[in-house]
Amino acid sequence: MRGISCTEARVLWHLADCHNPIFGCYPKQDYLANACEIDERSVRRSLSSLRDKGLVNWVEQREGKNRKANRYSLGFEAGFRRFETTDSPENEPDNLSASSEISTGQECALQPDSNGGLNRTPESSIEPVREPVIEPVRERGSAREVSEDDPKALRKRFQALIVGRHDNPWPDVLSSAPEWAFQQFVKLSPEERQRAEERRDAYLAACPKLASGEHKGKPKAAALGVYLRDRMFDLVDAIAPQVVRGQAEKRRQEEAIPVAPFGPIWAGKRALALLDGPVAIELPDNLLELAVETYNRLRRSSETTARSWANHRGIAVDGNELVFPDDYRMQERRRRQSDSGYPEAHALDKLAKDRGRGAADPRFAILADLCEAVPVGSETYERWRAYHQQMNWPFVPDPGGMRVVYFPKGGPEGLGEFEMAARAALGMERGDVDAI
Repeated sequence: MRGISCTEARVLWHLADCHNPIFGCYPKQDYLANACEIDERSVRRSLSSLRDKGLVNWVEQREGKNRKANRYSLGFEAGFRRFETTDSPENEPDNLSASSEISTGQECALQPDSNGGLNRTPESSIEPVREPVIEPVRERGSAREVSEDDPKALRKRFQALIVGRHDNPWPDVLSSAPEWAFQQFVKLSPEERQRAEERRDAYLAACPKLASGEHKGKPKAAALGVYLRDRMFDLVDAIAPQVVRGQAEKRRQEEAIPVAPFGPIWAGKRALALLDGPVAIELPDNLLELAVETYNRLRRSSETTARSWANHRGIAVDGNELVFPDDYRMQERRRRQSDSGYPEAHALDKLAKDRGRGAADPRFAILADLCEAVPVGSETYERWRAYHQQMNWPFVPDPGGMRVVYFPKGGPEGLGEFEMAARAALGMERGDVDAI
């Protein structure tokens, strides 16, 4: 219908579905909102617009001070009277069923149909009568064997799409708009209909599940008509694996164990990251020229800062000239490896410097049994410092006021035994940095 929005058309469709020529039309706004899958404010806005456009009218109904369901009259009814801005609610007729010949909002009285086919009871006129669901179409002798243009075959296939198999009906299909959904099914090409049917259960399985209420555990799916109109069945192949991965990641996060800085799991993960070795470090060909440029830039700001920078890199300063050692490139490579060559260990060090708290997969809990507390400043602590320097590893950050820091059991001499036990328990090989 031209001149009205899609939302208004849905509201008008459901009003017409609730209409009874004998008893009238009395749907409640919450029913219309649920049927149209919109909120009640949108229902009221649509009703007001439809009334202004002369397509519907209604009379408020009260019982004492309590409001009851409005009696709606529709534009196709004989004697329909448009709403006028001069109309006053006090002058509108009493709309109790059969109270007078104008109680239906029309200027003529309607008589029951002779065949009784239109004579619903007052209760059934409040909400539309639903057709019984047809049994799902079986693969053998299915509707696909019939011509794609056969309306009866399409209707059976659509009903099978609603019912599904293995007690898996489409969620809330009766409270949505099944006839509109059927029209979307008809509009699809034969190939699209087949994909919609074949991927139906995969789509529902990929949808998130309701966490509470009477439908707890049921899929929170789009309306069937939307699934068909937006061809959401074509997204299943791409979305389903992501949903599975997302659910697995959520489970991992829910089951994750804490990683306290300087604690046993922190120490075990850090040791494994160092044992995996450094990442490749690339040095520029003009390394010396770049060092001279950096020194001169720092010198313009502070002579002290520039000399400290050079001394840290083993570069001597002779007047205004820099004197590089013969093995400067090798020393610079080792420095850069220690400073940035162990990204996983550096991330754990940053966590410790920030006094943060990390999380790890539950399987890393085994590392707590493979590490021990070492008092800060003790002989074992200093042996660990010397071993890190020997291996060109970054040492643990300043522990501040902490009295102990965890390291693998047995001191540096027991590191080989720690690595063997840890990798066997975790099912890891050397170089499995992503697994850490």
